[in-house]
Amino acid sequence: MPILDQHILYEDAHLVAINKPSGYLVEASAKEKTALEEMLSAFLSEKHHQTIQVRAVHRLDRRVSGLLLFAKTSEALAGMIALFKAKQVKKTYWAIVANRPAIPSDTLVHWLTRDKEQNITFTHNEPQAHSVEATLAYRLLEEANHFFLIEVFPFTGRTHQIRAQLAAIGCPIVGDYKYGFPREKPRKAIALHAKQLRFTHPISQQPISLEAAIPDAQLWNSFRHASAALDNDKRSSE
Repeated sequence: MPILDQHILYEDAHLVAINKPSGYLVEASAKEKTALEEMLSAFLSEKHHQTIQVRAVHRLDRRVSGLLLFAKTSEALAGMIALFKAKQVKKTYWAIVANRPAIPSDTLVHWLTRDKEQNITFTHNEPQAHSVEATLAYRLLEEANHFFLIEVFPFTGRTHQIRAQLAAIGCPIVGDYKYGFPREKPRKAIALHAKQLRFTHPISQQPISLEAAIPDAQLWNSFRHASAALDNDKRSSE
């Protein structure tokens, strides 16, 4: 990733967080050996003049942008994994969707099944064989250019959960052709952005709140004033 240092949002001896642009693979695979784990490890090793091997604490799909957390030590990795399993990490996403949700704010509960060969998640309103429960809350923030900005709070961390659950209520994410957005023109990114993470640092026990700015892209720029208004509200409440 070019100028990787400009994407780093937070770093200490144990953790590092970046604002991931869309288009980057988090972990290397059999098909692709170059991924963010290797790139960030090399960058930090050169920066600090010592060998640093980072591990991703959680995942973002290649075409999704936003806040991505890595562990620099095994202690931090184990601690963060434990926090995620205990649901003690508060996650906030922003999504731009094609249709206005019928209910401006709601909690969604579905049961998900996966087709690993097709890499797609299916939603069900009742438990199915081998299904897992998925829950999220959302609220409508703003409308611009016939698209709708939604804030999402996932309570579970299932594969493609947000993408599949929003599509299930008739609100596919812009650019997400796999989950029902029309292929009117090529889009390299899905309009889904990991906006915020809040947790207690697994080593220092200090409260950590991290936030990633939305992408500098035409679609997202339509909602810049919504982002500024929320920032003002946060400052007012402090």
